[in-house]
Amino acid sequence: MFRRRTIAIGVEPRYTIKVGHDRYGNLIIKELRVSGDNLDDVIDTLKNALNQFNEVKVEQALNIDG
Repeated sequence: MFRRRTIAIGVEPRYTIKVGHDRYGNLIIKELRVSGDNLDDVIDTLKNALNQFNEVKVEQALNIDG
């Protein structure tokens, strides 16, 4: 019998955000993937990811207006 074995190479990021623009030029989240060891970690990581996105959104707005 054959057994499958998974070997982790490298470290997977806790979250990945793919952003883009809608038809009005607003920055939007196209894809958001969050991982963690337990639900509390995932929720904390999700909050961190959304905060990072909001910071980028504010920076973009300042660059457009400024």
